[in-house]
Amino acid sequence: VVLQLAKTMPEPPFYESLQSYLDQKGIISFTPQIIREAVTDIRMSKLPDPDLLANNGSFFANPIVPLAQYNQLLVKFPDIKGWPQDDGMVKLAAGWLIEQAGFNDYHDKKTGMATWAKQNLVLINEHAKSTKDLLKFRDKITGSVQKKFGVLLLQEKTISLTQRRNWFIYSKTCCNRICWW
Repeated sequence: VVLQLAKTMPEPPFYESLQSYLDQKGIISFTPQIIREAVTDIRMSKLPDPDLLANNGSFFANPIVPLAQYNQLLVKFPDIKGWPQDDGMVKLAAGWLIEQAGFNDYHDKKTGMATWAKQNLVLINEHAKSTKDLLKFRDKITGSVQKKFGVLLLQEKTISLTQRRNWFIYSKTCCNRICWW
């Protein structure tokens, strides 16, 4: 693992929700601490409490595509959300792709899984019986996004063999704690 730490203060442009938060709060000076606190507040407002509702936090990573592919998508989908990266690639908003593929606040009767109404990157267990149901729901979403946009969504989580409450544990944390199933 290679980490690269910036020696400069964070600068706009920021993600839409982060910029909106900063504007609403009247924040015009950006330090790593201020940005961290803002991101934590935003995530807490969008994510369900895993102690109250079985969920996995943010399940899908924002895909990164070549600029040429982004430009092709922009022609077909002018409202697509994307952020240029330093390496010439473009990071797409997975949540926007999922929403446009028809999975906003989506409840799947076959698997017992759903997307969270406030943030469709979050998958919740309404009445699923096993991790297999989660994986079927994941595949349904990623297949639909792939078919519509030609973009492969990847999950952020890694399935672990440890069990708690009859659900597999995911290794990534959300909101500074492990999200259990």
